[in-house]
Amino acid sequence: MKKTGKKEDGGEKKSEKRKPFPITGRIAHRLQGKYPGRAEVEEHLRLLCTDRNIRERVERYYAEKTGLMLKILAGGLAVSLVLILTAGNDAVLTGGYFLQRKEKAYIRELTMSTEEGTEEAVSVEIVPRRLTEAESRELLEQTKTQMEGLIIGENPSLEEVRSDLNLIQEIEGTPITVEWEFDNYESLNLDGSLRLENLKTEGSLTVLTARLHCEGEEAVYQAAVRTYPPLLTEEERRQQTIEEAIAVSQEESSQEELQSLPEKIDGQTVSWEEKVSSTPLAALLLTLLSAAAVYAAKDRELGQEVRARDRQMQRDYARIVSKLVLLMGAGTAVRNAWEMIVRDYQKKRESGQEGLRYAYEEMALACHEMQNGVAETKAYENFGVRCRLPCYLKLSALLEQNLRKGSKGLSQILNAEVTEAFEQRKECALSQGEETSTRLLFPMVMMLAVVMLLILVPAAMSMQM
Repeated sequence: MKKTGKKEDGGEKKSEKRKPFPITGRIAHRLQGKYPGRAEVEEHLRLLCTDRNIRERVERYYAEKTGLMLKILAGGLAVSLVLILTAGNDAVLTGGYFLQRKEKAYIRELTMSTEEGTEEAVSVEIVPRRLTEAESRELLEQTKTQMEGLIIGENPSLEEVRSDLNLIQEIEGTPITVEWEFDNYESLNLDGSLRLENLKTEGSLTVLTARLHCEGEEAVYQAAVRTYPPLLTEEERRQQTIEEAIAVSQEESSQEELQSLPEKIDGQTVSWEEKVSSTPLAALLLTLLSAAAVYAAKDRELGQEVRARDRQMQRDYARIVSKLVLLMGAGTAVRNAWEMIVRDYQKKRESGQEGLRYAYEEMALACHEMQNGVAETKAYENFGVRCRLPCYLKLSALLEQNLRKGSKGLSQILNAEVTEAFEQRKECALSQGEETSTRLLFPMVMMLAVVMLLILVPAAMSMQM
């Protein structure tokens, strides 16, 4: 058993040499004792470490965790830096009042500051340069066929208008501007809002005429509407004023390389600046939260390993005690029976028939202690303390009592202990089965919801038809 222990120790050391942590290891060593929850981590590693090289295992554990956190922090900081740099390169506002045109129309979020010190968020559309005559005429004809969809807003049709019409002054993504005329102004304002005080219960009919202008070309669109929607709010009127001012400025600079923004709106001098993106800050915050979550998750994972160890040892208890009873019933001394169980486990472990079993590893360590001169009673006591489970503490106490007082009824007591251990093993299996059933409850509920949808949706569709 000594030879086997040395072989395992040597193999463990070789495997540790294959995975060095030069930088993170030095960082973890400098922070030694300053990690939160270190005492609990050391206790968990002591339970999971079969070779008892606790100090090196703790340093390696914190080196791995520190390395993972540093990787997350480095990646997040790099992403944040790239976002900050690209945000600066993406700026299109130059000279405070000019926006760079592109091949396609696009919208830019700007912040408008007045001379009174107030700020307001504004969306500005930057349209392409002017088209040729042929392109303008073609675009106007296409737009005429789409006008009803553009002005209808949230209404089902122009025959039943129950909210404001979208009487646009320009067509989004094109250089087309629109002028509107009505045959009467009894129920509609020029901006498409309704004059509620003049509306009739049976509805008011109005003929709309739109003159579409594109690069000097003109087309006429007419539509009859029956109206019923609300007036614009003060905020909407303010927004419309801003949009109209922007439209005027666009028209004035339509042939320039840069689209200009109005310097005055409603008699107030205004200034413009682009909104600062919050994406880099969000990425940095997400990085810090991820690093903190990884730190906590590593300790939680270690705690789960300890609980898995305890469950495994609980399951192995009945088998260990039954082997002791069988060997002692055949006339074998307690220590010899103990060593025979350990040798059998080590042979199976070397041949690959058995995996790592923590209870047998603790028994092997007790054998190693006795071979190195530790008193047999002390070795059994240390075994119970290391296992820390009530059943193993009871077993170590019985073995100590047998050595100190020479109890003749040890076999009978252990037989009763075997019966009780198997009962506990059954209860543990039932408890784990209940936990598994609880975990399966949520997927079952989701499956039930899917089945209900598959039944109800076709039924509802058939009822509508």
